[in-house]
Amino acid sequence: MGPMTFDFAGFVALRLNEHALHTWDIEVTLDPGAAVAPGSAQVVIDNLQMMVRFTGKPTGTDHTVAVRTSEPRRGFAIVIGADAVLLEPAEPADEPDLLIPAEAFIRLVFGRLDPGHTPATRGPADLDELRRVFPGP
Repeated sequence: MGPMTFDFAGFVALRLNEHALHTWDIEVTLDPGAAVAPGSAQVVIDNLQMMVRFTGKPTGTDHTVAVRTSEPRRGFAIVIGADAVLLEPAEPADEPDLLIPAEAFIRLVFGRLDPGHTPATRGPADLDELRRVFPGP
């Protein structure tokens, strides 16, 4: 796929990411409360790092945002630097900057977490800034 090389598992994971998000794109047109399917979210949540490397856009302020997802529970650090954005696995923080359902975090990273389709979240993270960081592919 272009300049990237994948093993079979990596290729399948990439296709699953696309399938899960494109399915949501269709479902949300009929159901504004649609979510990425739980089975897909279980897999896609662990395959976001490559996407972030290519689509993350620095905002000019270097900082790190601690994220904890639910269903499944995961921890991440979004490292926003001067020239790049990275997503690093981390222990799920007790008091994260952003507590968000995993399926919504996936949609955030893929540029699909607009205000009209955002579930309840907690924490002091600025969702509008994170939407600028992740405008979508």
